[in-house]
This record gives sequence, C-alpha cells and structure tokens, in this order.
Amino acid sequence: QPVIPTAGFLMPEMPVLKAGEKAKIAILIDGSSAFRSAVLGLRFDDKKLAVKSVAFGDLFGPALANANAAPFLNQNGKMYVSLSVTDGVVMGNAGTLAVVEIEALADGQVELAFEKEVLNVLAADGKNFTVKFE
Repeated sequence: QPVIPTAGFLMPEMPVLKAGEKAKIAILIDGSSAFRSAVLGLRFDDKKLAVKSVAFGDLFGPALANANAAPFLNQNGKMYVSLSVTDGVVMGNAGTLAVVEIEALADGQVELAFEKEVLNVLAADGKNFTVKFE
C-alpha cells in the first residue's frame, strides 16, 4: 500500500484593521514530504477586504522567496494563485507557503477562509497530496 503524502494548510490569527490599512498574512503549510507545486485559494468579503499581492513563501528557497506570484483569479471575493518551483521540490515540508498582502476596505476583524475545492498540492512525481485544514 503506497503512502499518500498529506499537507495541512494553516491560517494564522487574523488582525483587526481600519479601512485603508494593509497587512501581510503568512499562509503556512505542513506537509508529510516535500512538494513541487501548490494551488492556494482564499475566500473573503470583497466589500471588506482586497488582496493586493501574493508573494512566494520561504519554503521556495532564496531564489523565489518574496518574489511576486500573480493570482490567476482575484475578483468577487476569491483569490486563487499557483505556486511552484521550476524544477525539483521546495526546500522543506513545512513553513510559509505564501505571504498575502491585504487591504481593509472597512474597519474590523479580517476574515479569510480557504477555498477548499481549489487547494491542491503536487509531489515531485505528480501525485496529489491529501489536503487537511487546521
């Protein structure tokens, strides 16, 4: 029986912001083994919040960490972005997957949720990880 790799996505505690304030939110991943790519999907109220930018996390190593990652969808309260290494696998199994810069459009507690149908992690051999949410 082959072992299926697993990955847990973790959301940090969210800040309370005033309209116009920006914050950077580190999205963490805890995988059972190294991976090649991940698709991150977030859901939010687009009347209260805007995603300004997404950067690769430190798991992608010095060449990619903090580099801009352009979302392939960022509208109607949804932001989807694909994060992958050009060759090989990421630097480790666990750490910061992405840093999402947000701007509050209204005062209050930031509310971000994972878009569970979109989240995807691929191993170096192309196999899908089982994804968990914490």
